[in-house]
Amino acid sequence: MIAFFYALNKKMKKKNKPYWKYFYKASKLLVNGCFPIYQICKKSCGVDEKSRVIVSMTTYPARIKSVWITVSSLLQQTRKPYKVILWLAAEQFADRKLPKRLGKLKKRGLEIRFCEDLKPHKKYFYAMKEYPDYYIMTADDDILYPENHIEQLWKGHEKYPDTVICNWSHQIGFDGQGGFQPYNDWVDNAESAPAYATLAVGCNGVLYPPGCLPPEAFCEEKIKEYALYTDDLWLKCMEILNGYKTVNCNETILIYFNRLSTRNSGLWKGNTGQERNNDINWERLLQLYPEVKEKLLEETNALPAAASQAKPAICKG
Repeated sequence: MIAFFYALNKKMKKKNKPYWKYFYKASKLLVNGCFPIYQICKKSCGVDEKSRVIVSMTTYPARIKSVWITVSSLLQQTRKPYKVILWLAAEQFADRKLPKRLGKLKKRGLEIRFCEDLKPHKKYFYAMKEYPDYYIMTADDDILYPENHIEQLWKGHEKYPDTVICNWSHQIGFDGQGGFQPYNDWVDNAESAPAYATLAVGCNGVLYPPGCLPPEAFCEEKIKEYALYTDDLWLKCMEILNGYKTVNCNETILIYFNRLSTRNSGLWKGNTGQERNNDINWERLLQLYPEVKEKLLEETNALPAAASQAKPAICKG
């Protein structure tokens, strides 16, 4: 159902139909209204013990009542994951009862785990540490994922095996003087060759191959100090430090349908709005890891002659 309408909208946008934006909004409304009803009585198993993919995600109290809809979309995939893990901050849910509809999804393959509150980093941090030999696919808690979502990302992995695979990305922008444009000026980009400058954005899902992140990525002290709310930027730096490029396997720039009940909340309001957390944290991360900046500039032949040769401060904790 979701895949059908998403593919139809992609086709209309690709052909530049003048009414595609209105059809996209109508499709989103239809999917938001019909999909939850269809899923209420769904009981089929959504996982496969032979799969090498683990879907990992997180949420917070304001979205806990409706996150079951997103989880349901991940448990009806054409290519099933080994498991779907929902990480919850123990301190946020200590005195809260989890919704019954969410609990029922355990029978279909959902695993609910409690952990320390590392904000958005929870969706990859603990799964990667606990399952280092699996492919970790992150998901956002407010998206309705098409039925072929995992299958499409896996096809991207088969084409580019040693690469971070995504379905939505930004192109890191350069100012032509050895620096970077503001985050809000980084354009969305579609399918292209793997590159350091392709920034995977979590909403449409990201597939991380085993070992793509260095030990530095799991330094909690630095995460909390430099990028607690900007996980995409932290992960980008870690991937580059470890020599991994990113590729967008979606040929059309079109975001998945989101749940309408969550459209007025999210990290993006602080990260790209007046607070400009992305720009602030990006600059701080580049100062901490100058090799990241050098690799990005080298890739575009924009490296200044007097580029810094300093090495990043590696976490010892």
